[in-house]
Amino acid sequence: MNFAESTKMALSSLRTNKMRSALTLLGVIIGIAAVIAIVTLGSSLQASVQKDLDKVGANNFSVQVKERPEEGEEDKAEDPFMGGGTIDDSDSLLTPDMLDAVKTAMGSQIEGIIIGEYNSYPGEMTAENDSATAQEKSTNLLLRPTNPDYVSASQYSIQAGRSLNADDIDSARPSTMLSVETATELFGSPDAAVGQYVDFQLDDGTSLNLGVIGVYEEPETGPLVGGGSAQTALVPYPLEAELTTSTGAGEGFSQVSVRGGADTDKAAVASNLQRAFDSYYATNPDYKVEVSDFSEDLASLNQIFTTMSLVLAAIGGISLLVGGIGVMNIMLITVTERTREIGIRKALGARRRDIRMQFITEAVVVCLIGGLIGIAIGTAAGMAGAAAIGALVFPPLWAVIMSMLFSLSIGLFFGYYPAGKAAKLDPIEALRYE
Repeated sequence: MNFAESTKMALSSLRTNKMRSALTLLGVIIGIAAVIAIVTLGSSLQASVQKDLDKVGANNFSVQVKERPEEGEEDKAEDPFMGGGTIDDSDSLLTPDMLDAVKTAMGSQIEGIIIGEYNSYPGEMTAENDSATAQEKSTNLLLRPTNPDYVSASQYSIQAGRSLNADDIDSARPSTMLSVETATELFGSPDAAVGQYVDFQLDDGTSLNLGVIGVYEEPETGPLVGGGSAQTALVPYPLEAELTTSTGAGEGFSQVSVRGGADTDKAAVASNLQRAFDSYYATNPDYKVEVSDFSEDLASLNQIFTTMSLVLAAIGGISLLVGGIGVMNIMLITVTERTREIGIRKALGARRRDIRMQFITEAVVVCLIGGLIGIAIGTAAGMAGAAAIGALVFPPLWAVIMSMLFSLSIGLFFGYYPAGKAAKLDPIEALRYE
């Protein structure tokens, strides 16, 4: 008997006992569907978090001016993601000319250099009203002196007006971009805010009169990354000199962020950035520049998601194992019920291997059919969950292949014992079986 004949007989047997076949398939279907759905959801969650991290700067590099450690104290270097402390020497700060030169030299390796990401000033913003009788509206927010690259690199979308530009920076224009929330609170809508004026006042009484040039909206991010937007107003970074007396305010920076280009080698970009800034600080005896990124943190995060998915998939695989045991039990019952059939086939010349092949094939066919149905159900459930998460992905190919191979293995493993028992039946005793 060849494999095709065995498969035909197996399908005929399944049709004969529809209810039993359905119950046998159920365990396999649930196990495979659970594994596929869990792995798909894990991939979707990982993709969603990665996308959100990209929005908030996972592809950014931190460029920080730090004091050179004394000889023998190199191991006491500060955490690269913590502040580098106050830089008292204005000549040791990062300058706009220096940043422009590095940006030009790096070309497509970077998308922009963000100024002011680490500096913000809390205060109260009040909307000016043309009417003397109109009630003034105010709100507490953060004022961030920054540059045009901040808006583009942060993937902000302009809802009304325009973004900061080079002219605003060069002329230190007293202008501001408001968030959608702030514009709506102060003026009723983003469109109504453009062209209006606001007063921003610090707690110490320092104030700025600013013209609203545009309204932006932050990209949406999931709860794992910190969804929700803080009310922040953006102004040209030269205006920082009017907000603080810190060394180099509005003219130099102790820390900036660099947005890496898409599909670039992060290690190579970091190395090139470090080399570019080192050329400016090679002769500085007191300060240096350190370039760092989030590569290790992202790798750890991806590893956590992968491990979680595998653990959950293994738990789902337990139901598949239970389904395999169910297949073996049903096959043992089938062997008992078909004892006379086995005796007749042996009497007609069927060999042990023919009988064994028949029952193994039946077990494999049951598991493969259950596997295909489980993959379909798991794919549908997983993609539905992925769509709800906001990152639609297909089930990983490796998960589909592994599920089918595991399903095949279940059929072979749990079908072998019943098949062997059927093959060993004595034909005379089998014919006598009632």
